[in-house]
Amino acid sequence: MTITKMLAGQRSARNPILVEVLRDYGYVDARGMGVRRKIVPLIRDYTGREAVFAASDDFLRTTLPAKPP
Repeated sequence: MTITKMLAGQRSARNPILVEVLRDYGYVDARGMGVRRKIVPLIRDYTGREAVFAASDDFLRTTLPAKPP
């Protein structure tokens, strides 16, 4: 899985615990589309900026922008 594929909508539950928590709160429907359909637009709407994703073989780092004052 690459960041480009993730943002394009390719499905792959990378962290089942996180998926479960986000599903319990209604942010995702457990189909693996939460990043593209929910998380990215919510962050953009709330902060006016994009989240930054960086991937390696061992991890996916997500940097969330702060909301402007």
